[in-house]
Amino acid sequence: MTKARIPTGIPGLDELISGGFPENTVNLVSGPAGSAKSLTAIQYIYNGVKDKDETGIYLTLEEPRENVLRAMDGYGMDITKYEESGKLILLDLGEVRRRLESSEEEGIVGFEGIVTLLKNLLEFTGAKRLAVDSLTAVGLYYEDSPGKLRRELFKFAGFLKESNVTTLLVTESIEGGQLTRYGIEQFVADSFIVLGLEDVKGELRRTITVRKMRFTKHDTMKHPMLITSSGINISAESKVF
Repeated sequence: MTKARIPTGIPGLDELISGGFPENTVNLVSGPAGSAKSLTAIQYIYNGVKDKDETGIYLTLEEPRENVLRAMDGYGMDITKYEESGKLILLDLGEVRRRLESSEEEGIVGFEGIVTLLKNLLEFTGAKRLAVDSLTAVGLYYEDSPGKLRRELFKFAGFLKESNVTTLLVTESIEGGQLTRYGIEQFVADSFIVLGLEDVKGELRRTITVRKMRFTKHDTMKHPMLITSSGINISAESKVF
């Protein structure tokens, strides 16, 4: 049975993934600093509300809410009316800690705490889209137990798949090394999108590659990606060699 599509609304990206993410899947975007990982997640949530009237939750675990709002405003994304109507929920780590009554000075939250928060939020809002930015921050909670991180990440992905929400998770890659921070994130996700930031003759070039996508055919080539005044624009017709 073919899954319904949840379009990202990002110019060029949906062309690479047969119209969007398959509904109720867990998707992952990875890349080095400056590769537009967070912007990808922001646009996914914002476009869902603006274009599809789908309630979305953006959970930021590293950047303060003010920084996310500043970034969105810089690309012409005014979420005031969407927040007022309850269609877009923007939460930062500080807000998560207050809701969970966490007393940890480091501000580190594990998957169990995030599930507690999201279970109530998803039920109350009926959100169809979720972005978590980023798994790198959550991994710090388990830095002394890589095995537990793997188990809890798989459990977290299972929770998301049972929650009738289409999720985009963000993680970072290690420049010159592995494609994800902990080397396991891509194995729990239904799709895996890698953003690149390459030095070409002294000029940084952004690229995007869809390395994995279950339930659908997808483009596997590397494509150029530009950041415009309105956000990400991918040239689906052009390839990078």
